[in-house]
Amino acid sequence: MTANELRAALETELAWRQEELAFFKNQLNSIKEDNKSKYRKSLVLVLYAHLEGYIKISLQTYIQYINSQQLSRKDVNTGLMVASMYKEFLAYENLDRKCEIFRRELPDDARLHRLFRRIDFMEKVDDFKEQKLNIDDQIINIESNLRYIVLQKNLYKIGLPIDLFNDYQSDIDALVNRRNSIAHGDFKAGVTAQEFSNWETKVFSILSGVTRLLYDYANNKRYLQ
Repeated sequence: MTANELRAALETELAWRQEELAFFKNQLNSIKEDNKSKYRKSLVLVLYAHLEGYIKISLQTYIQYINSQQLSRKDVNTGLMVASMYKEFLAYENLDRKCEIFRRELPDDARLHRLFRRIDFMEKVDDFKEQKLNIDDQIINIESNLRYIVLQKNLYKIGLPIDLFNDYQSDIDALVNRRNSIAHGDFKAGVTAQEFSNWETKVFSILSGVTRLLYDYANNKRYLQ
């Protein structure tokens, strides 16, 4: 996959989401004025679904792009290197005597287990770095509630800056809260045109920003050390 192919995939993914939301918004024209605020509650659910869906798919597509470059772990930034070593870190943490990765026989004294594992890890660091980079795209976890901190965590996991959308923190969290209250049947009031317009503008600003960020990192190879 090339950087331009990545961008094309992201733009296609974003476009259908924008078109679908536009379709549902257009239905407002045939709804009585008194019922429009109620209808916008459903638009909030659709808007949030596209925020969550696009963030997950776009970051997974970026991971697929990175994997397609056939790089070694040592070639990429620390975030991507760590992301590719999920299996190794899991093995390091579980102190399993029969671990396939760390084969040093652990002593009987449980207090020494961790020390031995640390020594094993440091002895293998250079070998780990030489291995081919391959990241499981399931590392992206939206946690069913894409609050601002969850967005930051997922960006951080794959070596991307986490402060680009600081100005949208309150809007993202407010949208998640409203979506939850509507989905759970706790929110009886309707949604005003101004409220929805604000969220829609912010959401697509974020999604466009993510698209530009991923293309920039791919096109300018910012993922490299």
